[in-house]
Amino acid sequence: MNKILKIIAFIVITAGVLFIGFKVLQEKRNDETEIIKAATKGDKATEGKESALPVKALKVVRGDLPLRLNISASADVWEKAMVKAETSGKVERINFNIGQWVPKGSALIQLDDTEKKLDVDQQKAEKLRSYSNYLVKEDSTITGSSTELSAEKRTELAALKQKYLQSVDDFQKGKIQESQFEAAGNAYQEALIFSGDLREEVRKAQEGLSGSIIGLKRAELDLMRTTVKSPFDGMIATLAVSKGEKVSIGQDLFKVVNLKSLYLKGYALESEISKIKVGTKVRIRFDSFPEDTVYGELAAISPEIDPERKTLDIYVKVNNPDNRYLPGMHAAIDIEHDVIQNVMKVPQSAVIPRQGRYLVFIVKDLKGTTGTAYWEYVELGDQNDEEIEIRSAAIKEGDLVLVDGHYTLAHQSHVKIQ
Repeated sequence: MNKILKIIAFIVITAGVLFIGFKVLQEKRNDETEIIKAATKGDKATEGKESALPVKALKVVRGDLPLRLNISASADVWEKAMVKAETSGKVERINFNIGQWVPKGSALIQLDDTEKKLDVDQQKAEKLRSYSNYLVKEDSTITGSSTELSAEKRTELAALKQKYLQSVDDFQKGKIQESQFEAAGNAYQEALIFSGDLREEVRKAQEGLSGSIIGLKRAELDLMRTTVKSPFDGMIATLAVSKGEKVSIGQDLFKVVNLKSLYLKGYALESEISKIKVGTKVRIRFDSFPEDTVYGELAAISPEIDPERKTLDIYVKVNNPDNRYLPGMHAAIDIEHDVIQNVMKVPQSAVIPRQGRYLVFIVKDLKGTTGTAYWEYVELGDQNDEEIEIRSAAIKEGDLVLVDGHYTLAHQSHVKIQ
């Protein structure tokens, strides 16, 4: 009896478990059916509505197309100098900082000039002594030559001598300037020379006088060289000495560069010679300032061709009023050598190479900012680094061509112009 009851209980439990499993499975199938229905309904709602891809477009235009040579160049300056010491001495003052703009003739370094001033004073004394030896003649000398001089001439010489002797005394006491002293001496000198019989004495004295004059000028020049000046307007690039340092003749002191004399040196190919000439306007872009567009002028062309590289040097003048561009900077220069007039042209970015051919995308069926992009194979003409000529009848002035976002597009893609 107990055995029968256990069997009945087992059957009932098994049936209950099966029933519950069936209900759960049924509910799951119903949920999946609802999901499928919802998905199907969503697909029908979006059917035929392809999402538009964002692109940029520009109109095809007709106009002039400038042709340019693209040449690599580097910047330098016409005026630059390493200033060297022209006399020896100790550096007493340095009147500038590196990077400072200095005008031509400004005193930049001062050497100790104490010894140089003493040399000048010594040479002035030597000159004075030589003048006296040259011009002051004993009365007996002039009197001894009286056979060839008239009484009037002797009186004139004596008066000039007396005037000169007085000028010597006045000059030594500071009563007259050196120019006045020299004028009195010159007058006496001329009278002695033109008297005729004193020519030999004058010649011998002149040798000593000339030497003293040259010695004084040398001493004055050496003193002047203790003040080192800027040879031209420019900016200080380097400083090679320090205050208190003893410098010798020929030693480097500082380097000055005139950034306003900036130019670009480039290399044109031998085959491009016929396309360039002095005076041509050029467009310049410095690597350090890619946002700048600068214009210059072709200033010079070398008359020699490098036999190995088959190039010739060209020089472009550049305005640099703010000292923005520096020697050593690299730049690309575009030389406009010809202009093709009245052509159909598009930006370079509009043209896509594909399997050895070229195509552009044209936007048609435009509604607001959305439309359909169709590709058209085109024949290309002349071009520069920005624009290219289109010679295909399929492209017309005013057509809207894609210039960005179109490299992965398929034919008849739905696009939205931004």
